[in-house]
Amino acid sequence: MLEPDLVPDGSVDGITASSGAPGVAEPTGQSTQSRRRVQRTINFDRSVLERARAAATYLASYEPQAGVRSLADIVNPAVLAYVTELEELYNAGEPFRPVLRMPSGRPANR
Repeated sequence: MLEPDLVPDGSVDGITASSGAPGVAEPTGQSTQSRRRVQRTINFDRSVLERARAAATYLASYEPQAGVRSLADIVNPAVLAYVTELEELYNAGEPFRPVLRMPSGRPANR
């Protein structure tokens, strides 16, 4: 079982941790640790997860040229592409300010 990542104050990292000094914005994806994988729990729609698992299993077994060896090889590029699109649309193409912890649960209605 993987140990949770700890942020500088010793708490468990909810989403991403900035390795820079407090108050210094360090865009996610540009850290020297950006290639390190971390385990997180997220919820998928069942049909999306089933399709992605089937694709990853098939491609890993029968289409090595696809470069997909695991579910993470599908999820990571898809999330990166969508976050990049959101940055373009809502933040002038700049990375959003890093966060150490996301609030749990659904956001309150605004």
